[in-house]
Amino acid sequence: MAKIELNEAKLHCRIDESETLEDSLLQVYIDAALEACQKHIGKSFELQEFTPAIKAGCLMFIAHLYENRQIVTSGEVKEVPLAISSLWSIYRDPAIY
Repeated sequence: MAKIELNEAKLHCRIDESETLEDSLLQVYIDAALEACQKHIGKSFELQEFTPAIKAGCLMFIAHLYENRQIVTSGEVKEVPLAISSLWSIYRDPAIY
């Protein structure tokens, strides 16, 4: 089964491993990224190998959620998920729209 460890996500998000204040929030982002990926590709990880590309996309999605926690922003809005979609779309079931 697909798994991203909390420490892997912390490393990717550049969060000190000893910092535990946001661990539960980061775990929610891990779970959300795994769920979003499965919905995007149209397959559960029971049927789809958890490849390095899928994992990289999940880690990028986790970091995106972590850095952009608010529903609104005062800064410039950029679409980051394009890279994530590129990593996941190669595994996408052609029948999924």
